[in-house]
Amino acid sequence: MGDDEESKRSKTDYACAGERHYEDASYLHGDGRLLNADHLFGLAVECLMKALLKRFAGANGVSMRNSGGSESDRLWWDDPNAQNQNKKRKALGHVNEILQALPLLLDGRPGPALTEALTRVSADFEKWLVDDRYSDGTHLDLALLTRRQEAASLAHELHVHVQFTGKLP
Repeated sequence: MGDDEESKRSKTDYACAGERHYEDASYLHGDGRLLNADHLFGLAVECLMKALLKRFAGANGVSMRNSGGSESDRLWWDDPNAQNQNKKRKALGHVNEILQALPLLLDGRPGPALTEALTRVSADFEKWLVDDRYSDGTHLDLALLTRRQEAASLAHELHVHVQFTGKLP
């Protein structure tokens, strides 16, 4: 790939993507397009949490380096629960797949706002699936959508707090 092509490639920016997905989800929710709003709330939370993990959990093995040690466009972590040491480094996938890494953000931080947001995100997005984008939409649970919207708002508030203060609450 030439220099011009390399400079045109998009750079992974979880915080920017999370903001965009959150704003779009909120707009779609207000417009009554609930299934797409639910999907984008999940993507927003995923990106916002990845941004926080990347920024604050590096000491716990979270980075943009893959299992081979090379730079990646994805976020990776050292899973302490991995049975096989050779498979300890794992990519952090979609929101329901990153939940096990979220406690790294609590490492030594007793902040109630952070604890509440991570608890809500973990509970409300545990069964969220990126593949729902292919569904017919008949499975939409309005109560769960409301909880996911609230959890996404908490994640967004955490992100905004970090943008202003440079630290987790």
